[in-house]
Amino acid sequence: MSYRFVRVTSNYPQFIKNFYLQNPEVHLKSYTDQYNLLVNESFEMVSSFTKNLNKMGVAAYDIISNAEILQSTWKKENNLPQEISLQDLIIKQLQFYKPEVVWIDDFSFIDKHWKEILLKQVPSIKLLIGQICAPYNSVTAEKFKLFDIMFTCIPCLKNELAKLGINSYLLYHGFETSALDNINTNNRYPESNFLFSGSLYAGSGFHTSRIEYIEKMLKAGIDMDLYCNLESGKRIFVKKSMYIIINLLKKLHLNSLIEKIPVLNNNKGYGDVSIKNYSKELLKSSKPPVFGYEMFKLLSKAKICFNIHGEVADKCAGNIRLFEATGVGTCLVTDWKDNITDLFEPGKEIITYKSVEECIEKVKWLIDNPLEREKIAKAGQKRTLTEHSIENRAKLMDEIIKNELNKVNS
Repeated sequence: MSYRFVRVTSNYPQFIKNFYLQNPEVHLKSYTDQYNLLVNESFEMVSSFTKNLNKMGVAAYDIISNAEILQSTWKKENNLPQEISLQDLIIKQLQFYKPEVVWIDDFSFIDKHWKEILLKQVPSIKLLIGQICAPYNSVTAEKFKLFDIMFTCIPCLKNELAKLGINSYLLYHGFETSALDNINTNNRYPESNFLFSGSLYAGSGFHTSRIEYIEKMLKAGIDMDLYCNLESGKRIFVKKSMYIIINLLKKLHLNSLIEKIPVLNNNKGYGDVSIKNYSKELLKSSKPPVFGYEMFKLLSKAKICFNIHGEVADKCAGNIRLFEATGVGTCLVTDWKDNITDLFEPGKEIITYKSVEECIEKVKWLIDNPLEREKIAKAGQKRTLTEHSIENRAKLMDEIIKNELNKVNS
């Protein structure tokens, strides 16, 4: 069964910004040329599924909704006003591609009314897919019901979706093996004994534990290279304000007021955990984040990569760093989760910990025992390249989609 597939998604804003800064003439090119260059340079999950579906013979495309220059070019080429809304623009693009399957990552613009218009104006659509691998609120959860199926990368989230009555499938993240091509060519990054690359966002469901672990390791004198996506002081102030207001209303037994005021209801998760500023040690140690191919180059120069899941993962493993770090051949040190043995063999393919003290102890041991560390790193890479590639994930996704389409067509 053949089908046309479009993923409406977004990429890291900083990656897009850097792409156009480093390629100043790209904005003069056609939409197709810009799109191909942007997608080819990205090894994020955003574009990797589409690349692999194309290899399998599926006509697959990405609509990168937050690539403003790219979208502006599409508007010009299709004689659309620059001020057209994102909702209308997405529908115009889907009318152009005429897909049977649409995957939407961005829940900000989708609602019941928009879905009705979409299905009316793009009658080719037979299957609407959503994905959730991040913290969500009650407003977002209601939007899950607008999709025919939902994918999630974490088993614990799949259980939550089941309780909400959502038809969902577990689709773990994976590693794009083509990222290994020429990864050592012009690799400007220094070697690192112990590295973390990723986001550090405060608040419920995000990275409170991650921030605490990193700050404790820095205070313990652990030499740690950090390339972090940090929040602005203004953003942290807003979150702290939300925490204070929400908890004050709870103490006054005015919970109903939280539900009635949209800004509070949408951010009520920030009332669960006290929001703190980053420590001076963390701010001093952190370098700017790295994205795309550059991020894989950075990881490949690390002897050990630190990982800890966000609170949204609960007792389950499944974040993308598990596969990125092992995929490039770095020794992964990650937090213990109930399903970790479904993915890797602890002690042989990765190293796990259950406390910051255990993490520090094992990192020191790995640094002092390079042969054992390299043995673990190679075993972890072999497991990822064999079982956890995006190619394998895309095959599973294709099978699920075809089964769902058969149900629609029967």
